[in-house]
Amino acid sequence: MKGLHFQRLVLLSDSKKLGNQFSFPKRFNLVTGKDNSIGKSTLVKSLFWAIGCDPQFDQEWKSNDVKAILYFKINEVDYIVSRYQDIIYFGKSDSLLDKYSRVTGEFAQAFAKVTGFDLLLANRQNGLDCPPPAFYFLPFYIDQKRSWDEPWNGFENLAQYSNFRRNLIKYFCGYLSPNHFEIEEEIFEQKAKQNAANHQVNRITAAIEVLEEIAPAQTIAITLEELESIQSEIKQELQVFSHQQFKLYEQQSILANEIHDLEQQCHIAIASAKELDEDYRFAVENVPSNSLECPLCGVEHDNSLLSRAGLLADREALEQQASNIRAMLNEKYEQQGELIDELSLVSSEIDRINDKYLSQYDDVATDEQAAFEQALHVVSQNKVNYSVAQTKEGYQLQSKEAQDQQKKLKADQRKLLKKKDKDELNEMFMGNLTENIETLSAKGVNLNGVKSPVDYKKILGGGAAEGTRGTLAYQLAILRQIEHAAHCELAPFVIDTPNQQEQAEHRYKSVLDVIRDNVPGGYQVILCAMDNEALYTYKQDSHIIELDGDRLLQRAHYETLRSEYDEVVLVRN
Repeated sequence: MKGLHFQRLVLLSDSKKLGNQFSFPKRFNLVTGKDNSIGKSTLVKSLFWAIGCDPQFDQEWKSNDVKAILYFKINEVDYIVSRYQDIIYFGKSDSLLDKYSRVTGEFAQAFAKVTGFDLLLANRQNGLDCPPPAFYFLPFYIDQKRSWDEPWNGFENLAQYSNFRRNLIKYFCGYLSPNHFEIEEEIFEQKAKQNAANHQVNRITAAIEVLEEIAPAQTIAITLEELESIQSEIKQELQVFSHQQFKLYEQQSILANEIHDLEQQCHIAIASAKELDEDYRFAVENVPSNSLECPLCGVEHDNSLLSRAGLLADREALEQQASNIRAMLNEKYEQQGELIDELSLVSSEIDRINDKYLSQYDDVATDEQAAFEQALHVVSQNKVNYSVAQTKEGYQLQSKEAQDQQKKLKADQRKLLKKKDKDELNEMFMGNLTENIETLSAKGVNLNGVKSPVDYKKILGGGAAEGTRGTLAYQLAILRQIEHAAHCELAPFVIDTPNQQEQAEHRYKSVLDVIRDNVPGGYQVILCAMDNEALYTYKQDSHIIELDGDRLLQRAHYETLRSEYDEVVLVRN
């Protein structure tokens, strides 16, 4: 059978030594019991939780600190997923499982790949994400408390993507093709380029404003040609000396490090030689025998003539090494002195050039010299501003090109869905929706303003029970639309307690018949419902999980299932 089908769920609580397992072997499955608070909803929520979704659990269940293993198939290929808190293990059943530290990111991408879920959503950091599994399962799950009032709302933690529902619905229902998202990636690349360019434009604009604020007023008239000539001369003469000064400073730094290292080596060699000399004197003057016993460990050390001669040889080698290091240090000291002299010469040349253009005004009035300096500053600033303005214009051009490219790409996106195809999709949806409403006897539901799947909030009217049937009519129409679009693998359709608002018995039976007969054949169906005579027909073709008054997790199954967890999860990753 094609699509994704749940096979078996294992639940464990190590802290409470509890466990249980549940199988879903057929197309139709029923989770039932005689009480309304025996864990039916928790069981189906655990299916989705195990595979990376975040359904809403009560505090009592959360206190179990559950681990889960879910066995499932996609197009007859067996997969395993296991979850504990936010840690996920995932892979084919015949291979090692990959470990993921969260349900988003790499795990979301791996899961999307095997399900063909190629939707991309804009995140709040102006990027595109492959959304986690919750977004894949949203159209296939009717949560007891959340989804009957508002479809596409079965899980928590969906707000990481703002206004995601419109694109999600359009994707599942065939309005957005995979090519749409390929173009969307290009649009976001261009948007990132535009934002980066705009950021540079803003930085440059702010810098220019600062320069203009601190610029002195010009009080003397000097031609631009004169000042450009002075500026060019200064640049040409200073360039060589500034480069040379930089190189000399670099050499001085390297030489200082070498001298420091050699001085440390010389100090160590002298100290070591002194210690060896003291050891030799002690061995000759204080130890009359040829051996010396350690007072701490009792080990006897050789103190023969040969051993004492070895101490002398080591001392002489260290003294020779210290002498060689001193010779190298003297050479380095000489090089350091030469560098200092050379730096002094270069610095004096730089000072000479600076004085050349300032000292010539020493004999004129102070205000004239200040005016010249101000004018020189203004012209220099104008040159800087001109260069900066060119850079700014370059970034502005990049921003404009990226903006134009986005417009072109969005136009290409709009061309992907022709009006004729859009109208056909709308007609298909509305045809299925009205047919389902008729079949479910929800004629009081008002469809005025409803034209496509994105208009689910406009489905109004009818009493509470009738409104619930209207929601089911919408969900069933969505399932048919998803099957027609075939953009990804079909997931199990999970319905939690369709007997909302205390449906009349004959209406409830009609609801169950519609679920059994109108859900397309490619879907596995898992229904949660309190035991009722109206379930009789549905039960005939179903695998039944009947929960009783005992807890969902039981002590009797813990040891066996814990061993399975060790073998399947811990040993295989």
